[in-house]
Amino acid sequence: MLVDPVAKKRSMVKFPSRMAACVAALLVLLAMTLVVASRRSADSTQSPTATTGAEAALHGAPASAAAAGTGQAKPVLSPMARYREAARLDLLISDLEQRSRSGDADASLALSRIYDECVMFLDPAAIATIDIPPERRAALIRSHAWLQRRCAGFSPGTVESIRNVRHYRSLAARQGSLVAQIEEQIPLARSDLSLADHRTLIEAVLLQEDGEAYVALSNLMGSTAAGRREQLQGVPAGSEVATAAWMLAGCRLGIPCGIDSPLLNRLCGQSGMCGPESVEDLFTSDLQPEDRDAAQAGADAIFALAHRMGREPGL
Repeated sequence: MLVDPVAKKRSMVKFPSRMAACVAALLVLLAMTLVVASRRSADSTQSPTATTGAEAALHGAPASAAAAGTGQAKPVLSPMARYREAARLDLLISDLEQRSRSGDADASLALSRIYDECVMFLDPAAIATIDIPPERRAALIRSHAWLQRRCAGFSPGTVESIRNVRHYRSLAARQGSLVAQIEEQIPLARSDLSLADHRTLIEAVLLQEDGEAYVALSNLMGSTAAGRREQLQGVPAGSEVATAAWMLAGCRLGIPCGIDSPLLNRLCGQSGMCGPESVEDLFTSDLQPEDRDAAQAGADAIFALAHRMGREPGL
């Protein structure tokens, strides 16, 4: 049987064309399958890591960790930020101790804060016997309840806690924490803190945007610095107005200073400085109007000097 060469050629031309069309269709289908599979894989990897607010609180995680349940990227918080936001402090200790042993100064500082916060606070029976204005009594009861919730499950005794406060604060100072280094100087401020060291600490604080350091330094800038006003005339020093100015600066830099902040509740529950619902009001509400204005102006002056020192170091 003879085959028409022309017909055979036409048949050979049609076959590759059909085959190419089929291959193209298969490639498109394969691509679509891969896209769907990748989307399913992405969805499946997100859902197991979702964290509810209740789970975060249960494990002592900061409240902001609950944002992970919305699919948002979970922020990486510093040890001090975790301390400030934790619902329960005892659940942080194991991880912070491990970080502290590895040389993390921020973790050591956070541990000193935890032991300090939970070492002791007034109980309701004692509060009932104190002759104070009703608003202060209400604030004291509120802070007691707040500290009690945060310190639930905390077991160390008073003596051990005090030792731990000193140990971890000293360790944090050696590891490079400026906040801890300042706090180590507070008991020595009236007698053993030289003017040169005082200036060095002030300059170091002004070169950092760390609200905790500003708050710590406020303890060295009030009455303990009264004899150094002339030498430290470039910054607020030597009065309760100066103390308020440094506290206001610390709050402006972002550390929590509201009604649910560790700072306000420690000041009330442990030191009896109660009444106002923010640290700012706590340090300015008893001042005369002109002194309140002076404290705000002092905080402005502190930031102006910090801005200048960023370009021209030195007091």
